[in-house]
Amino acid sequence: MIEFVEKHKNYMIALAILFVVVSLSETTYSLFLKADTTEEFNYNTGLVDLTFTEDKQIILTSAFPTSDNDGIDTNPYSLTVKNTGTLTYLFDLKMLANTPETSIDYKYIKFRVDNGKPATLFSTSNIIASNIIIKPNEEITFKIRTWLDLDTPNNELGKNFTARIVATGKSIYRTLDSSGVNHPKLESDMVPVYYDESTSNWRVADSSNMNATYEWYNYSKQKWANIVTIKSSDKYIYDITRNNDIRVDTIKHNNGNIVIDEDAFELGLSNQNFAKITNIFRIKFNENKNRSYIVTNGNITYYYDHNNSNFGFISNGQTVISNTFNIDNNKWYVVGYSYDGTTVSFYVNGNKISQSNMNSEVGNKSFKLGTNASQDENSKVTIGDVLFYNRILKDSEISNNYRTSINVISDGLIAGYREFMPMTLQEYYLSRTMGESIDNPDVLAFYVWIPRFKYKLWNVTGEMNIDSYDAYHKGIDISFEKETASTGVITCKDHECFIDDLGVTKVTKNDNGKYYLHPAFKLSTKDLTGFWVSKYEISTTGDGCNQTNTSGCQTSDLRVESKPDNVAWRNNNLSNYYQATIKSDSRSRIIKNTEWAAVAYLAHSQYGVCPNMTCTEIAANDTYISGHNVKDSTTGNIYGVFDMAGSALEYTMGNYADSNNNLNFDNTKFKDIAISNDDYDLYTPNSFILGDATKELTLSQGIWYQNTINNANDINTWIVRGGNTTGTYKGIFSQSSTSDINSEYITTR
Repeated sequence: MIEFVEKHKNYMIALAILFVVVSLSETTYSLFLKADTTEEFNYNTGLVDLTFTEDKQIILTSAFPTSDNDGIDTNPYSLTVKNTGTLTYLFDLKMLANTPETSIDYKYIKFRVDNGKPATLFSTSNIIASNIIIKPNEEITFKIRTWLDLDTPNNELGKNFTARIVATGKSIYRTLDSSGVNHPKLESDMVPVYYDESTSNWRVADSSNMNATYEWYNYSKQKWANIVTIKSSDKYIYDITRNNDIRVDTIKHNNGNIVIDEDAFELGLSNQNFAKITNIFRIKFNENKNRSYIVTNGNITYYYDHNNSNFGFISNGQTVISNTFNIDNNKWYVVGYSYDGTTVSFYVNGNKISQSNMNSEVGNKSFKLGTNASQDENSKVTIGDVLFYNRILKDSEISNNYRTSINVISDGLIAGYREFMPMTLQEYYLSRTMGESIDNPDVLAFYVWIPRFKYKLWNVTGEMNIDSYDAYHKGIDISFEKETASTGVITCKDHECFIDDLGVTKVTKNDNGKYYLHPAFKLSTKDLTGFWVSKYEISTTGDGCNQTNTSGCQTSDLRVESKPDNVAWRNNNLSNYYQATIKSDSRSRIIKNTEWAAVAYLAHSQYGVCPNMTCTEIAANDTYISGHNVKDSTTGNIYGVFDMAGSALEYTMGNYADSNNNLNFDNTKFKDIAISNDDYDLYTPNSFILGDATKELTLSQGIWYQNTINNANDINTWIVRGGNTTGTYKGIFSQSSTSDINSEYITTR
């Protein structure tokens, strides 16, 4: 039982949410919409089967209307959905309620799923989660909170509410991408993004990749899937302009509106000196006693007088009032004023109701909502929108944009608040809808999805001048694998490759032309459907790490970023980089040599710079600044991975072992660092790993980007890739060896 308890309440209702188990098979799929991207509904080749596992039934005893900030603090109900079929689904979750006269109207049932925005069932048409992608054998758990809306009327109290959860959706046979690529695996903190060329902005993409306007990826068109992660932060109320965000842990809010009854709310803006000001509010008055104060900064005060039915404006002891305008309690109005030091104009629902003369100044003190100038009298109001302009808006602008709804005018906007739910930056961006822009300063890192693939071998034995096809000039033949399938006929183990799974018959040059699953997708413990790689070389914002103070770079304690226009973090040891990546994100590791090669092979294919069997060389970044030019990327456009040719050399996790397979980790630098066998590639004398972009490349022909390969050895036991901006060999396939040193030429990703 989950109980919601509040003191000093003398009424009670029981609110029960009943969740049913839904199991859909190939003959019982009535809860699914008969629509999919093939315009067919034929499941003869796959099994449709979702199972729902519920937590304890939700029972709200002593339930009462509550604000959103109290509702989201309650203990959640857990609902787990598992795909036990063989098809991938895109589905919605709906909470369907019984509707007898004794039930609470669903207009007043609030919910929140995971870290999403609170909403009523009415406002979302009963959909509590949408556009969820679930793959075969995948399991997703939802944390669901429910409560009564703060605006629930008294005639609803004492009623019950029951509901069931159902799923409506469609099987995904294909998305906008036709390459057969595995759909990227999104973690809960990842925001899928696309690039808007018209505004040069990254924007929130359609995670299902079925809406062409917000297309996330299309590998057939060299558009690889990109995501961003967002910096951690305290909770803020976010300004539309992002110049005046307000740090606040908690406030009383409901439906995105701030509810003021006991304490005024500090907006700030004391850094602004308003010679002219226009203020717009969407407001609801919760009582009709004397005056309802809307906003003040000590110098000026704007209010509504319930006794005389007019609005008032006070400035330094002077008062002007509007013509009479009657307002109703608990009804939304769009109100406001403009003041230029000589004239005050009053507006309600887009109409100017009067104008008065006054000579005074606005001043540059901090603004507060819901109180008077001396802050000794607070009002009970609910405010949904607040807009500050440093100019006088025209009557026509107000009439056209600020009637019963808000269409924000951006010209002259100093600050605007439309969402009064305190959120971290992560919560803020995860709640954004498709098409909304991403502010680069808020981004922690960009990542690019590298999907599971096999490739056609052209030099399986690593000999000179043994090519079965012209992989360099026409591109590496890449074929994407479905889920974790391994349909390539070549297998490798311990640096030796075979044409059979039993490891009996070794490969020869006659096996060129056969397909091989790239080793980056096969770990000792599991197979990968793909992996995320940082879009740019790592950087850091540490004040002590810069061009002049390189000793401040030699640490594992700085935050790792991967962003455009940042300077690569150099002058640090590999062992420190390794620890810094884990500290920044426990899921992350430094890229392995084979993973680097997987990105390079995909780049040098029909999905990268070799469409139509004609290759364009990836340009070298001649600076240490990330994302210097789109021609530097693995796709020749903004959707690829940057800085892999030129810029700084990059450490990869590839280590040389002696003939007895003893690792040559530097014991002093890697002491007490736990490293999994899956975190690095192990090299032994006189061997190479098929797929690591070394001996497969026919270097004697002087091609493959004019690169050089210097293998690791007993002295230089680590591998760096990509060349250096100041060197001769700075192509994507260049490889050198080094020890665990700090160098102005080396970074990582």
